Amino acid sequence: MQGRVLNAGGGDRDLSPLVDGELTNQDISEGLHNRNIHILSPLSTVPRPDGYLHCVVCNAVLEHVNDPAVVLRELHRVLSLGGHLYLTVPFMQPEHLNPSDYQRYIRDGLRLLAERAGFTVVAVEDLHNVYVTLGWLVYCWLTAKDTRVYRLLRRVLFPLLRYKSRHSTTRVPSMASAYRLIGRRSSP
Repeated sequence: MQGRVLNAGGGDRDLSPLVDGELTNQDISEGLHNRNIHILSPLSTVPRPDGYLHCVVCNAVLEHVNDPAVVLRELHRVLSLGGHLYLTVPFMQPEHLNPSDYQRYIRDGLRLLAERAGFTVVAVEDLHNVYVTLGWLVYCWLTAKDTRVYRLLRRVLFPLLRYKSRHSTTRVPSMASAYRLIGRRSSP
């Protein structure tokens, strides 16, 4: 990523090794491990001029905002013409409050949301192989109780799913853990 890049709601994820240019981190919480938050405000308000940024990264954040349409319109506003949005959202993931968790997305819904905000959608694709999705679901299921049966299932299933998650290329888009959208601002 080059130029002026916004890490929108990135929390303590450090994108600096991926950025050739000026990185700005925006989030709503001061209590994060990464104290390198430049803008402390909701993503519905990015205090930058129209067309200022070259790239916006919004990684696993949109499910935590109560009005994603407003956020995407704001991210579109601050991107320059030709600027890119890199957006990831969960699909088949367990609820993860941080502090809230409002929605999940399918590919067509995600595309429509981005297009309504003014983006030209370059790509929408699934992330991770099917075993990553299954692993997360099985982990949540089998750590919910500490019985003999659950401990036995953990000993059998966790190593298998861990191995398959690392080595399998089997993808099932309709069972994706998450989706990635690449959008471009091609109009004012």
